[in-house]
Amino acid sequence: MSGHPIHPTRIIPAGAPPAPPVPPAHFGPPAPRPPDPGPLDIHVTVVLPGAEPEPTPSWWQRLHIRWVYNAGCLVVALPLSQPWRTALIHVRDEQSLIGAWTLAMVPLIVAGMLDNARRIEAAGAHPDLWRPKIRAALTRTALWALVIATVTALPVETITYLLTGVRP
Repeated sequence: MSGHPIHPTRIIPAGAPPAPPVPPAHFGPPAPRPPDPGPLDIHVTVVLPGAEPEPTPSWWQRLHIRWVYNAGCLVVALPLSQPWRTALIHVRDEQSLIGAWTLAMVPLIVAGMLDNARRIEAAGAHPDLWRPKIRAALTRTALWALVIATVTALPVETITYLLTGVRP
């Protein structure tokens, strides 16, 4: 209150929108706009007092290794593997070693994929349904029979052939 009069810098008529302010004079182009931040990934863990977190399953449960189930399938597969082993030995002796490996690998790959599908089907089925579990066990048994027949018929001769170049 120094006694100086106040002079308006602009006069805005009633009802007219105010004009936007004049940007300050810059030398050069305007500064680039910073990039938009990406989506945020926020994880929230709520721990209630007195509530304990669920225990984690043991390592053998996390790996889904079922020893008794696989051992049972293996025992049943042992006698079932003999006809396939005989067929592989016959192809190996009469045709070629590569032909025997090809004949062994195609059913192994198909059975492995089918075993995986049946296992997932059984795991997702209702606990009271037995048919998916039986199909999964039969497929696992067939896979074990193919593996046993292949392992007992081909690797020894393949290693001998690769090391010596002579067919035993």
